[in-house]
Amino acid sequence: MYWKVQKVGPAEFLRAYGVHVALAFSLVCNLILFATAPKKSLPTEVKQNVEAFARQVTTHLLDTSYIVCESNVTALVKELAPNVANMLRKEEMLPRTQQDLKALTMDMAERKQICSVRIDRVSAGDPDPKGLIPVEVSGVCAIHSASETGERPFRFIYMLGTIEGNLVVADWRDLSPQG
Repeated sequence: MYWKVQKVGPAEFLRAYGVHVALAFSLVCNLILFATAPKKSLPTEVKQNVEAFARQVTTHLLDTSYIVCESNVTALVKELAPNVANMLRKEEMLPRTQQDLKALTMDMAERKQICSVRIDRVSAGDPDPKGLIPVEVSGVCAIHSASETGERPFRFIYMLGTIEGNLVVADWRDLSPQG
């Protein structure tokens, strides 16, 4: 048998194998992109639950209306990790005892204090290595009573975790503008 030796130049090679080379190059590029793509963030449903929980906690923290004060403090006990609840008690944002809560409620009732919390922005981030989810909440809290009336902006950052399957605030930072 006689085999004819052919000289194949770049033009002939591209005509014969150009599609195959392009396909192989595309496949390699897609595999690299897939392997190095960042992990997806929280699923939409989880993100919505986290944001709703952050709104609820913020409302319970800031709504100091005499009508709902006692129920808000009771709800906060379940929504805050023990270390965060103790920190807020030390900062006197939460009453220390049931007697303090009753006195606070009576004081607010005498002043007819009502409060409105407007949450402008809630944004949940991706979980950190410990599994805690950072959530930033900002807005305005307006208070009206016989002794004071005014608005104050707030900005909180929560680190949310779970205890026995329930979301809790594992860490809390107040970045509200002072003034």
